[in-house]
This record gives sequence, C-alpha cells and structure tokens, in this order.
Amino acid sequence: MERKRRISIKRVFIAFFGLCAFIALIFGILFLVSAKPPVYAVNICQHEISRAREVEADKYAPHVLLSAETTCQLAINEWKYQNNRVFFVRNYHQMLSLVNDATNKAREATELAMHTKDSLQSGLSDKLKAVSYKLDHFDDYYAHLPLSGTTRQNFTMAKLRYMESKEAYERGDYKQVGVNLDVASQLITKSVSEAHSFLSDYFQSLSKWQRWANETISWSGKNGAYAILVDKFAHKLYVYHDGKIKKEFYAELGPNWIGTKQYRGDRATPEGKYHITKKKNRHQTKYYKALLINYPNDEDKARYNTNVKNGSIPKRGIGNLIEIHGDGGKGINWTDGCVALTNNDIDKLYELVGVGTPVTIVGSLKSLKEINGF
Repeated sequence: MERKRRISIKRVFIAFFGLCAFIALIFGILFLVSAKPPVYAVNICQHEISRAREVEADKYAPHVLLSAETTCQLAINEWKYQNNRVFFVRNYHQMLSLVNDATNKAREATELAMHTKDSLQSGLSDKLKAVSYKLDHFDDYYAHLPLSGTTRQNFTMAKLRYMESKEAYERGDYKQVGVNLDVASQLITKSVSEAHSFLSDYFQSLSKWQRWANETISWSGKNGAYAILVDKFAHKLYVYHDGKIKKEFYAELGPNWIGTKQYRGDRATPEGKYHITKKKNRHQTKYYKALLINYPNDEDKARYNTNVKNGSIPKRGIGNLIEIHGDGGKGINWTDGCVALTNNDIDKLYELVGVGTPVTIVGSLKSLKEINGF
C-alpha cells in the first residue's frame, strides 16, 4: 500500500514538472515568435531628423521637419504603449508605419532645405551684387554732394544692412540675408532716387551756365585777354587766354555749393558773371592771397529782394566779400562761399590776372547725363 502511494506521488510530481516544462516551452515559443520592437527603424528615423537639422531644415523646410518630428514622437509613444503590453500580444505594425512615415518626411525636409538654400544662394548672390553696385554708384556720384540729412541717413542705413547681409551670406544664413537685403535695396534705391531728383532740379540751369561760359570764353578770344571760369560740379578753376585753356586748378567751395548763394551765412558759392575788383596780398587778407570779386551783382540783388519778399529765404542780408583765395588743399568744401586754391596755385593765378579780369562761376559745364550716365 505504501509502495503504491509513493508511486502515485511520484507520478503527480512528474506530471507537474511535465506541465511546467510544457508551459515554459509554450511561453518560450511565444516569446520567440512574438513581435520584436523595430529599434533599427527608430534609429534610422532619428538619424534622418538630425541630418535635416544639420542642413537647417528648421529654417528652410520648417513645416515638413515639424511633421517628421511629430510623427516620430507618435511612433515612440506607440512603442512605449506596446512595450507595456504582454509580450505575446504586442504589435509594432503601427509603430513601424509611423517610423517609416517620419523617416520619409525627414528626408523630404532635408532635400527641400538643400534645394531652397541652393536657390536662395544663387538669387541672393545676384541681389548682393545689384545692391553693391547701387551703393558704389551713390558713393561715386552723390556722396560728395550737400544732400539732405534724410537722404544721407538712408544711404548709411542701406550700407549697414548690406554689410550685415554680406556677413550672413558668407556664414550661410540666407534667411537673414534676405531680410536685411530687402531693406538695404529699398533704402539705397530711395537714396539714389532722391539724390538724382535733387541734381535734376539743379541742372535745370544747365543752358544758362553754358551760355555764360560761352560768353566768357568768347570774350577772352576777342580781347586776347585772360578770363576765369569756375566749374563747381567738377571743382575746377580754368584760366582762359585768347579763348583757350591755359591753366586749370582744383578748387574747394562752400559746403552748400549746390545752388547759387542766396543770403549771408548760407555757406554757398555764388553762380554768375563777375569780375575781379581787388587783388589782395598776404597782408591784406586772412588767407594767403585773395582775388575779391564783385558779388553781389545786379542779378544777385534782384533775386535776393524777390526771395525775401516772397518769404522763401530769411532777411539776413545778401552777403559779400566773395573771393578766390589761398589756403586750399584741405580736400573738403569748407569756405564761407569763396573759391579756395592751394597757395601754390593761387600764386600762379595771381600773376596772370588783374583787376577787371572776368570771373564766371557756373554749376557745371557738362550735362547730368555726361557726368553720371543718366
């Protein structure tokens, strides 16, 4: 009886261990055949997103990159959810679909960003050159003029924005280039337009200047005498004899030399037909030497009276004591309205001319088109 009981117990243990082994086998098989998380796919996706960021897709393809990052996060959330489930019921199909979608979007963001940058680089390069040309043109033709404060300020701001754009372009920040370059282009275009309009108004007197110049040169030829012709725009003083140029000197003028002199203290150099009334040596003038001219003439006086009457200028007096004098060579327009030469040049001029020598001062001998091409 005891022996049968032992056999029965033994069989129970064998059956129990057999059942456990069977269950373990089943779980082992289930584990082996259960879905494995596609970690490799997540790694590829994250790599593609990093690559998209390296080519600045956050700037040049932000919506596509954001979609890729959002989809990738959804895939990771799905991964976490499936990992919390019993292993033999896990299903990573949706996660894999999201990961693949995110990977494709990240690659699309990379391609779009690179294409956009290439397009911007090419277009911005041409635009930088165009703005640079306008800035150089302004420097060459307008920067030396007595322009309004607003025009100068716009030019300065345009130059600063251009420099910022150029630096951003060199470091590949094309978005910043576009913003600054658009502002620079608008400002320099406005400055050039204002400056050209200012000059166009001034050059309305060209025919009058050319008539004065021709009359002066003709007088020199007919009388076989010396005559002085000052071209303010060219900053040149020409000495004629027998109707031909004998000497030319660089001349400095008043700071407000565009336009004729209107009243005392405006620091403008007059325009008109005058003559020398007195030769001053170094003991008779505060400058090295000087040739006094008869400003104001009758035309200057009539214009002053008319302008005071209509209120276009203040009643400060018309001014006088306009001279061609020495102490020039400063490289700027600095006089109170006179014409300044270097001491060496005033010496040469002083020896050639005398009281009564005609002095004609004009805005320009050339047209505006001849000077700046348009």
